Amino acid sequence: MLYTNEKKLIKDTKRIIAHHNEVARLKGENFNIFSILNMEHKENGTHSAFLGELLDPKGSHAKGNLFLRLFLESVGNNTIHLDKASVVLEKYIGKRDDAKLTGGRVDIYITDQTNSICIENKIYAADQNVQLQRYCNHNKKNNTVYYLTLGGSDASEASKGDLVADKDYYLISYKNDIIEWLEACLKESAEDPILRESIKQYIILLKKLTNQLTDKAMEKEMHRLVKENYNAAQTISNLISDVELETTKQFIDVVAERLKKELNDHWRIVVDDDLSQPWKGITITNDKWPENISIKLEGESKIPWQKSIFGIIATKEKVERTPLKAALGQHEYFQSGFRESNIWPYYRYILYFDNVSDRSKLFNASQREELIEFVKEKLLEICKASEAPLASLEAKS
Repeated sequence: MLYTNEKKLIKDTKRIIAHHNEVARLKGENFNIFSILNMEHKENGTHSAFLGELLDPKGSHAKGNLFLRLFLESVGNNTIHLDKASVVLEKYIGKRDDAKLTGGRVDIYITDQTNSICIENKIYAADQNVQLQRYCNHNKKNNTVYYLTLGGSDASEASKGDLVADKDYYLISYKNDIIEWLEACLKESAEDPILRESIKQYIILLKKLTNQLTDKAMEKEMHRLVKENYNAAQTISNLISDVELETTKQFIDVVAERLKKELNDHWRIVVDDDLSQPWKGITITNDKWPENISIKLEGESKIPWQKSIFGIIATKEKVERTPLKAALGQHEYFQSGFRESNIWPYYRYILYFDNVSDRSKLFNASQREELIEFVKEKLLEICKASEAPLASLEAKS
């Protein structure tokens, strides 16, 4: 049972959030073009594209190199000559060679033809193998690499190797660096209503993705509330991850149980016990399929706190990929929207619990039910699409 201070803190927090939501409604902040068009999670199509357009001196904002200068000032970079600067998205820097640590495509590339900046934009996509090492080896003596994430987290060991953050490359975040830069751009756009409102809407989106209040006064009130009730806030904070883990496990269990009711006896569905471990989730197999092939939903890396993927698992070292792709590729379902890796011939994103607003759906009865049905239907869909094609592989062997 919670103590009086904890109860009061929760009550006051709910009051502030309710007031914030009402103010946001009255100000029209709920009408967000990025959210309406379901563009919140698209790294290149939304985030790199929007940032790149603002950074580009020839961008449609018609502000020349002003926004680029503000960005360089905000990250403390004075290597780029503004009058010669250009910006390229998905910049090809040579054929990818993981052995030589070279090549690839850079999300946002800024250059003055001598000096360069590589920005690797990571909101939901996983790190590629030796990715930061490859980018740091490009134009090595005159290049700066930034690793951009929602909260300023570091790259994986597989990407950075022995490279050291804030020495060989630099960490920047949407939560602090990008929002602060955008607010500076916003001030310079006061007389340009369409540009101003577009930047404002994007800031609102980023604050949603990074779980920040959009109203400064209410944000200060929340800070005051926590300071005045620090011990109570700490007690609640210590319980949050345990509750999230428990609730996510219950959610996954329900999805699995509903799937079992929809599938016949040829299918086997297993839920991992400990979702706090990486790469755990739901594994689905069929007794008509060859060995080492399954359908899986798993965290990337932990479902309760990071994004999750689903698809066909068939590791290249264990399964001949060519006949598998030939069998599944004939089905319209597998012809678009999927990515490929050494482990997954087909995978796509399905849950985004690294986003607090998405994770909070687990604690709302109606949203939770919608999410359960959504995930169940997605898994049922891939089961039905892959059942016969993968069974045919077993018949031929």
